[in-house]
Amino acid sequence: MSFPEASADEQHRDALRPLTIVVAAMGGGLVMLAVVLVLIGARLETPALWQLLVVGLATVGAWVLAVAAPIPRQSGMPLLAQVQPFVVLRAAVIEAPAMVGLVLAFVNQPMNLLVYLLPAVFSLAGLWLFARPSVVVRRLSRAS
Repeated sequence: MSFPEASADEQHRDALRPLTIVVAAMGGGLVMLAVVLVLIGARLETPALWQLLVVGLATVGAWVLAVAAPIPRQSGMPLLAQVQPFVVLRAAVIEAPAMVGLVLAFVNQPMNLLVYLLPAVFSLAGLWLFARPSVVVRRLSRAS
């Protein structure tokens, strides 16, 4: 009894599974940080205007970098070898505004949950829309 060969799409999916887990773990970490903030007593209050501007600009900047960043041309490298650094870079850039929001949440007295939640929600959406390995593979294959 023989098994049919796996298709190229299935092989890509299997090779990208660890990266998919990393991106999902980053998103899960953002959710867990929000839960921790709630458990330690952060309040859902309107933060200072300057804090909203900081997280807003960081979020817009991260999304612009994720969407408009040029794709590096790597001739001779296999597609899957190009995907890993691109996914990790996109995920880190998209998650950065949530980390800024986390710092600002602790700066406030009492701790402010909203200044973290706003960029965290956009970071979760950005991870889903721009940093998933399958999305990056599609973008890299279109560019080459």
